[in-house]
Amino acid sequence: MQTIIKWQTAMFKKADPEKCYEEISSIGDEVTPAQVVQKAESEDSELHKCFTWDDTEAASQWRLQEARQVMRQLIVITQPDPEEPEEKKEPVQIRLLMKNDNSHSSGYKQTLVMVRDEDEYQKLLDMAREELRVFKRKYSMLSELREILDLID
Repeated sequence: MQTIIKWQTAMFKKADPEKCYEEISSIGDEVTPAQVVQKAESEDSELHKCFTWDDTEAASQWRLQEARQVMRQLIVITQPDPEEPEEKKEPVQIRLLMKNDNSHSSGYKQTLVMVRDEDEYQKLLDMAREELRVFKRKYSMLSELREILDLID
């Protein structure tokens, strides 16, 4: 069996994925993000290429990440009609990250708005299916989930 190490996206294309994997693996079987940053601090480290070392730029990028978290963490809980079954009281995530069809940019759209538009609903459905396929790949080695995983695409 051949093992291939690669980046999932081109985000870290400046760094060799195999070398980064080796460096992370050298830390141990259980690795924390703080340990990875510490390893990457050395300019000789391949991981060094994966980080923004200019503090002003890093701070700006961190605030964008915080904004993403803010938008992902907000949920809407609508008060159901007293006649509705109890299971309808699930919270709904307000915004989901959506890729723009015309470019590589992306933004967050309100889920409740997306379900009202046929095209947006289809995009939401496609995104949900893709997330299920990712879940299936991630947990395919767990035989206890085989019955559930077999239902996914």
